Amino acid sequence: MKTTSMLNSLRAAALVAIAAAIYGCASAPEKGAPRKLVAIADVCTTNGYLCARVTNSDAIAAAGFLPVLVPCLADTNAVAAIMDRVDALVLTGAIKESCRKKRDKFEFMLIDMALERGLPVVGFCRGHQVINRYFGGKIGRIPADLKPKVVHKGDVSAYIKDTYHEMEVVPGSRLAKVVKTRRVKINTSHRFHVTELAEGLVVSARSDDGVIEAFEHKTLPVTGFQFHPERAFPVLPNHLDMIREALDPVR
Repeated sequence: MKTTSMLNSLRAAALVAIAAAIYGCASAPEKGAPRKLVAIADVCTTNGYLCARVTNSDAIAAAGFLPVLVPCLADTNAVAAIMDRVDALVLTGAIKESCRKKRDKFEFMLIDMALERGLPVVGFCRGHQVINRYFGGKIGRIPADLKPKVVHKGDVSAYIKDTYHEMEVVPGSRLAKVVKTRRVKINTSHRFHVTELAEGLVVSARSDDGVIEAFEHKTLPVTGFQFHPERAFPVLPNHLDMIREALDPVR
């Protein structure tokens, strides 16, 4: 068992080294400074593939970091070995083929590991909801009768052809310091939302119908985006600033 654990730990270290080798040739964010590693949680598919949408890694790399996909391994020591080497954690959006119970358990474990190490935790869409549930909050379907009417679901079949609307940023929030404006255009593609915000989390932005579009933790480097800044940054550049600040808030 010790030999197996050691081999898995070595494989975990190799994953990080491979990521650095693949992405390290890209330009560094600041005059050759080493680029920080960001763990992207495997979505735990039911079809046997190690998976996360490429838009997540594209956005993380564009923000100046190196993305590392963390596999849903049975050997938690191997997962811990990866988390020992990264600088932040990203929980991504939903994928139809993922196993929810298995994924929830895996992502809760990753949040535990990240917080134990003092790492920033960032959630996109489903990841935003997972973070809220982790801290004790609740989620539910968006009621059809919310006013004023805001379309949140988007065109799931087209995937990239998101629906767009605006959100109101809370003055004084970390998000407000990044976007430097009260109204921000965002993309959207979700049917569920935060219905009860967990203790310790505070709202940093809402859509006009009251849906929580972003939150941050009062004391921890934890951020949730109900929308998809990782998909929107090519057309909405300030979304890359949101990602960058959330992943490296003390930069």
